Amino acid sequence: MADLNNAGSYSLLDPSGLRHRIRDLPRHCEQAWQRAQSFDLPWIGEAIDQVVIGGMGGSAIAGDLVVDFASQQLGSPITVVRGFDLPVALNERSLAVLCSYSGNTEETLSLFRQARQTGTRVLVVAGGGQLREEALAQGLPVLEINAPGEPRSAVGYNLMLLLGALDRLGVVATAEQEVQQAVSALDRQNSKLGEEVPARDNPAKQLATELLGKMVVVASGGFFTGVGRRWKSQFNENAKVWAFFEELPELLHNTVEAIGAKGGGGCGADNLAVLLLQPKAANPDLLERYAVAASLLKNSGFAFRILEATDDSPLGQSLAMISLGDWVSYYLAHLRDIDPSATPAIELGKETLALLRKGA
Repeated sequence: MADLNNAGSYSLLDPSGLRHRIRDLPRHCEQAWQRAQSFDLPWIGEAIDQVVIGGMGGSAIAGDLVVDFASQQLGSPITVVRGFDLPVALNERSLAVLCSYSGNTEETLSLFRQARQTGTRVLVVAGGGQLREEALAQGLPVLEINAPGEPRSAVGYNLMLLLGALDRLGVVATAEQEVQQAVSALDRQNSKLGEEVPARDNPAKQLATELLGKMVVVASGGFFTGVGRRWKSQFNENAKVWAFFEELPELLHNTVEAIGAKGGGGCGADNLAVLLLQPKAANPDLLERYAVAASLLKNSGFAFRILEATDDSPLGQSLAMISLGDWVSYYLAHLRDIDPSATPAIELGKETLALLRKGA
């Protein structure tokens, strides 16, 4: 097991420097916001009745976060689509936003081509690949992702491209001051969570140590719903551990029975940890459900932590909690002596798919 206080171990276990990309989240947000503000975006001033954001992985999670922010406002409905087919009807008053870091995600390409057949407005967010090429060839606007590394490291860049574009289109209002405050808060948080900060003073290292050897359940609700999903996927991709996401208040209508079951429903308290990610100034009814979930977990003997956001704006709260999750999952990978950047199982899945097609 690697020592989180051994500075030399990070370059050995993390040769690609994922820790630097985690630290660069505030710069990614700042740069993407400015790019979206200066982009020659059509349809400004035109009515948009609905928005569909299509993508997979980190691209889709950026869409989830946009939906969470939009839920704080009364505006056009926004739907996130993960898959090959559009589940809603689009028309000339709709907007389809297709997001793919690589530009070669098959599901997103399928959604793009379907959207083009509907006559709807189409915006592409991509780092390159076939999606970008097809969009440019058809004269469509393309917001380019300029963030190095793996797709999940571009979630902040994706998010701010989307928020910047949708703000200018009048769909989701985001203030410049809110963005700058969030970036400043992220910089302050990084100074407390980076690998140079010893474990005794580093909350992310401490939580990762608590989670070592555990199966993790992340629960969140309100405008932290997408944040919870992000934590779950970061545990999967960075630390290579089983992790699951539960949404509040839905958790109290089904999952709660497993919490209260004799013997923990087959999952003992010694091998499960529950993380409750709680936003500030959320709906009072939702906050009551957080309290109920915590009480039931405590009474059943399960290990759990309430991770409460700071008193910043919804954007600042969400970005800070995302950053904390990135660091925790990173340190958990380090404790497990695993390269957090590489995703061999994902690549194996792609190779398996290619072999199946070759044999068909």
